[in-house]
Amino acid sequence: MRTLIRHMLETERSADFQIVEAATGADCLKISDRSGPFDLVLLDVILPDMDGYSVCRAIRHVDANVPVVFVTGRGDLKDYAAGRQAGGDSYLVKPFSKTSLRSIVRLFTNIQRGEPAP
Repeated sequence: MRTLIRHMLETERSADFQIVEAATGADCLKISDRSGPFDLVLLDVILPDMDGYSVCRAIRHVDANVPVVFVTGRGDLKDYAAGRQAGGDSYLVKPFSKTSLRSIVRLFTNIQRGEPAP
């Protein structure tokens, strides 16, 4: 899924758009500590070592302002509520289109930069 998302985003990225990947929740937290802050975090709920909700809560302790969008196959209302309780800003349910992914990335990165939404 990371490869697919990277491909979807790279086909339209601008010169100042950088993608950083992490395979596990622990890697995500290490990268966030070492290389952050980021403009946006796309985060799966199901990770090999911990759930995305726990990762989101840990990110919130370090950076309360970075938008976190859960990208997951879990689309029930209770899952969305759990994401919000963990500190997530939005939820993108798999399968999703390139247009949906690009739109949500543009929306949250523009908000962070103080630009009007596209």
